[in-house]
Amino acid sequence: MNPLILLLAKVLLASLIVGFVTASIQSWVDRFFLVILLTGLVGLPIQRSITINLIVVALASLMMALRQSAVLTSVRQDWTLLIIPAVLGGALGRLAGLHIPAPILLVILGSYAVLAGLRMAFIKPMPERDDHPHPAWLAVASAVAGTLTGLLSAGGKPFTVPIYNWVMGHHPRRAYAMASVGVTAAAWSAIWAQATAGTAIPPADLALALYAFILITLTALGVQRFWTPRLNQIVTWIISPLLILVGIRFISTVLL
Repeated sequence: MNPLILLLAKVLLASLIVGFVTASIQSWVDRFFLVILLTGLVGLPIQRSITINLIVVALASLMMALRQSAVLTSVRQDWTLLIIPAVLGGALGRLAGLHIPAPILLVILGSYAVLAGLRMAFIKPMPERDDHPHPAWLAVASAVAGTLTGLLSAGGKPFTVPIYNWVMGHHPRRAYAMASVGVTAAAWSAIWAQATAGTAIPPADLALALYAFILITLTALGVQRFWTPRLNQIVTWIISPLLILVGIRFISTVLL
């Protein structure tokens, strides 16, 4: 088979999976499943996977901003604490990621997948609390998540949402909005950092990113029509052990 056709077919399959999964668990921005599938299923080098996924995340965040502006404006009083650290973290994470060897990035991604799978399985939303830690902790969480966005194109939402919810006591919807603002700022900052560092995004990767974004978006919008809480629960319990297994495979590929 023609290598280009085979590549497009694999990206098609990966995009359909990501669109179905992310819509099922209602994660519209932080699509770290794609970087995992681009690396593990499609077989792209991890640096290419990160770049392509970063573009997809940036476009998804722009789409969310246009479709769900109320989500972002609901936390506008905290934008300074969320956006500035995320922008700095995204830029620094991308600059660091460009110089980290691929095997180390693969171990980091594998560890991320294992922790994300455990989080999905065992940490559920809790009600809002009246007592909140000092708001400055928002900046710390946003900076760490921004760094992950730049480093792996994985925005850290599986971890920042529970931090904002469980640790800081914010309502689950508000925690999701805070995390989404951070991912949005960090993704665009990371792309800017890569461009200014002299590492241009190849046209082929840009085309693949647009191709994947369109497929993921169409699939997610289709799944949204029949979404139910039961579907969310089923997909979560299927995906969480798979993430753990895939993460262990990535780590063992490098270390063993």
